[in-house]
Amino acid sequence: MADKEIKTDYNRKGLPEYLRPFFWDVDFQKLSIKESSYFIISRLMEHGDERAVIFLLKNYSQKEMIHVLKNSRSLSRRSRGFWKIFFNVEDELCTPKRYPTPYGNYLED
Repeated sequence: MADKEIKTDYNRKGLPEYLRPFFWDVDFQKLSIKESSYFIISRLMEHGDERAVIFLLKNYSQKEMIHVLKNSRSLSRRSRGFWKIFFNVEDELCTPKRYPTPYGNYLED
């Protein structure tokens, strides 16, 4: 029996509707796969589920995703660790997420 393709709705700029929950704090209709790529990759690397990861791998290059991994300050240490292993990226290349406090910044454990 052939697999049935699930119909997916998209926003005006090409993002599938099933990603909407990951962008709770922004206007989903204004997000564009190309113009918002850094934000989309960063958010889905941190909060995405299996479908979101499949979306990332189908729509963005490994080079783009590694660039976000190396530069995004919104990735937690746990997510950063997963993606470093996934892409086989060296530890010292990634910037850890820092949390501001009244006493200065500290690294997430």
